[in-house]
Amino acid sequence: MSSIPPLFAPRSDSAIDPDVVQQAIVWLVTLQSGAASEAEQHACAAWRQADPRHEQAWQRLSAIGDDMRHGSSKASPSFIRGVLRGSDRRTRRTVLKSLAGLGVVGGGFLVVRKQPAWQAMTADQHTATGEQRRIVLADGTELLLNTATAIDIAFDDTLRQVALLQGEIMVTTAADPAGRPFEILTRHGRIHPVGTRFTVAHDTALRVPTKVAVLEGAVDVIALHDSRSVRVLAGQETLFTSDLVEPPHELSAATTAWTDGMLVVERMRLEEFVAELARYRKGVLRCDPAVADLRVSGAFPLRDTDAVLGLLAETLPIELSYATRFWTTVRPRAEAPT
Repeated sequence: MSSIPPLFAPRSDSAIDPDVVQQAIVWLVTLQSGAASEAEQHACAAWRQADPRHEQAWQRLSAIGDDMRHGSSKASPSFIRGVLRGSDRRTRRTVLKSLAGLGVVGGGFLVVRKQPAWQAMTADQHTATGEQRRIVLADGTELLLNTATAIDIAFDDTLRQVALLQGEIMVTTAADPAGRPFEILTRHGRIHPVGTRFTVAHDTALRVPTKVAVLEGAVDVIALHDSRSVRVLAGQETLFTSDLVEPPHELSAATTAWTDGMLVVERMRLEEFVAELARYRKGVLRCDPAVADLRVSGAFPLRDTDAVLGLLAETLPIELSYATRFWTTVRPRAEAPT
């Protein structure tokens, strides 16, 4: 049996940025949909040529797809197709774990499963790009999952635990009749609420600190490599890494605006604004460096990113360039011919 090359090599010098892999997935799905236009095919080719990492991610994804189609695994191609068709009746999590168990993802499985995209597909609960969803846990605790968020849930006789793998959640804790403590776990540490409502943001891809913002009550934050607890009170927020919890400071309204479906900014660089908006928009949204330093202020609805981009084009010296419906670039406005 031939082995399937992993998406991410174990050597640090050949690891591919997860964002690049996600872009490659978008292009692969687009071209394999059977409905890709000629312009989209050309745009994909241009994307592959723009950066060696793009082509590397494309080749690795394509290799896995070829092996799956040609049966280079313990399972026959017809069986694999049957399992994939069955995903309409079973969760994607079950399907992907079944394929992994059959050796379809080969030796790269243990590496791939640690990446944000894999975590989302195999998590207990996850949301798609642009989706927000409210769930109620067995103890009555309410969770609001923001866009592209993935969590695992582990309740037993002694502990109620939610692991935030990627994304952003708002938590409204419920009292537990059994008296079990509740905690949120991220790769940076633990958060223990004290009868409270709070948000937690954790972006694995960007390698940034975990952010905690408290709306009601209080939480105790404990970094992974520091046993000391830092209390964050209502109206405060903080950042923490595996080694350090920063001193809490006053909560910004912009931090929790997403819970009301809004993006609130004040004099934010356009490049940063576009990157934030891209979290809620399928496909690729990019900002031309020539307009990156323009400033944006206001409150913008997250459920209609097209309207937000249109408003930007009306109020700033920019225009929108569409290589495909999945690829949008914010660039300087062309001068009108005289």
